[in-house]
Amino acid sequence: MCSPIGDGAAGAIVCSEDWLAGQSKSLRERAVKVRATAVAGGKYQLRSDEVTVSYAAARKAYSQAGLTPQQIDVAEVHDATSFGEILQVEMLGFCSPGQGGAFVADGATGPNGTIPINTSGGLVSKGHPIGATGLSMVYELCTQLRGEAGVRQVDGARIGLAENGGGVVGLEEATCAVTILEGMR
Repeated sequence: MCSPIGDGAAGAIVCSEDWLAGQSKSLRERAVKVRATAVAGGKYQLRSDEVTVSYAAARKAYSQAGLTPQQIDVAEVHDATSFGEILQVEMLGFCSPGQGGAFVADGATGPNGTIPINTSGGLVSKGHPIGATGLSMVYELCTQLRGEAGVRQVDGARIGLAENGGGVVGLEEATCAVTILEGMR
């Protein structure tokens, strides 16, 4: 029920819109735009019924992007334990608080669900390479938003969200980053 921790590294190429405009059409069509990125820090959480830092980071990211949770097509969330997906669907606003278990059990986060989550298999499936976890999520979302995910492809995926937390303070992560991406195709 917990992902194995491992070593890992990752890299991404980030460029300006001006630089991208001078590139080939095939490269421009594969580009993925960062609509928003937000970070929130934790506090010592004493009760399990309090909202988490992912809730705060998500609200900031939605505001920056001018989007709502219902406009997200696919998401990758930090599920270092199996419970992670259930908690994050609530904190990210994909369902009401207290409804995460039923939401996931009803298939809403499956490949053809309302909001497909962790189409990569998530951390429980692929492991938790601490230094590369966040970019592994971004990679999966870029693959989805480019329409290059093969059998994992979410039809019509245009907007993706990555939620990644780290450290521990009390009952939750010490910090959380939420990134919203948009495919350019």
